[in-house]
Amino acid sequence: MKNFLLKTGLALTFFTVLTCNIACSKDDSAADIEKEMVTDIATNILQLVNEHRSSIGKQILETNTLAEDLAEEHNMFMISQGNIGHENFDYRANRLFDEENAKGVGENVAFKQVSAQQVMTAWLNSSDHRKNIEGNFSHIGVSVVKSKSGVYYFTQLFLKK
Repeated sequence: MKNFLLKTGLALTFFTVLTCNIACSKDDSAADIEKEMVTDIATNILQLVNEHRSSIGKQILETNTLAEDLAEEHNMFMISQGNIGHENFDYRANRLFDEENAKGVGENVAFKQVSAQQVMTAWLNSSDHRKNIEGNFSHIGVSVVKSKSGVYYFTQLFLKK
């Protein structure tokens, strides 16, 4: 009887661990797919920005890691607020001035669009956003974050080195 209980207990433990590993793997895979999709949107935004700039004779923008990180932080802040805005822009700009020796900084934000093309169209149809996209900048950081409720938040940080 002891052997039967021991074998049953071991089998149950093995099944539980196996089930947990499969369930966790599915969750991890879904998160990986979601992150990959958001990364693809950000990459497409960068490509669309550079295509637009090139079409009007402007230099293409290089990516900047600090600008990307600050854009990501700002998206997380906007998600926590449930709205978009340029709160704490001075903080982000000063970090870029101090740490990247930026000569100028600009920012675009948006939310609720679901593709790179949609957000770029919205930005290009707004004179202030268009000025940043077409501005005298050399680098960019792009972040796209999808909230738990499924809303995409977008931030672009531009800087001139």
